Amino acid sequence: MKYGIIADIHSNLEALESVLRAIDIERVDRIICLGDIVGYGPNPNECVKRMQEIDGLTLAGNHDLAAIGWKDIDWFSSHAKEAILWTEYQLTAENKKYLSHLPEVISQEDFTLVHGSLYHFTDEYIMTGAIAKKSFDIMSHRKLLLAGHTHYSTIFFRKLGQSAKGSFPIQNLKLIDKDMLLLSDDMQNIITVGSVGQPRDGDNRASFGILDLDARTIAIKRVSYDIKKTQAQMIEADLPRYLISRLAMGK
Repeated sequence: MKYGIIADIHSNLEALESVLRAIDIERVDRIICLGDIVGYGPNPNECVKRMQEIDGLTLAGNHDLAAIGWKDIDWFSSHAKEAILWTEYQLTAENKKYLSHLPEVISQEDFTLVHGSLYHFTDEYIMTGAIAKKSFDIMSHRKLLLAGHTHYSTIFFRKLGQSAKGSFPIQNLKLIDKDMLLLSDDMQNIITVGSVGQPRDGDNRASFGILDLDARTIAIKRVSYDIKKTQAQMIEADLPRYLISRLAMGK
């Protein structure tokens, strides 16, 4: 079974379509979305509709829940809060209903899926070994957790039954071929695949993953998209200028 893994689309239709075209070339069996379809960007309804058309395994993220009034936005940054309020006003009743039915965690035989962490499904950022350890402990015997939320591509790992060793950027691991990691049978892995619509690792290209369970590999891939078109739509929507400029910086 082969999966395309996406996360943190954030209402960026141009980035989403570029990623979906790239995933189509990979001939995956199904697409997994780790949450945050909406928020920040100019195309919330279009992105929600696209995800419904795909009919993959899709989770709720914190922005998805905030945009339907299910999450307190007081702790959001001022820019994020402004974008959420705009998104809530834009979303159709049908699309709000779709978002309201998304699960916060999915657990299957081969993997567990969550937006944030297993400790806080939609809100916790897995960015340190100490935070990863909490999810590892909840994983028990399961070998693979896929998460979003951080907007970075990262892997945390430990041997089955041992404490978490730490975290390393994906490019610093022992890879098979530049961007591909072999998933060992005696290791547990927590992997974040980066963001489709708002990368924050200094690379402004959209990020996604390809998980091949038969080959036991996961690859992190990047694809360019029309950033200027997305920015123009954000300007027209009068979204915060900071959110517009950060797309080009990838931060």
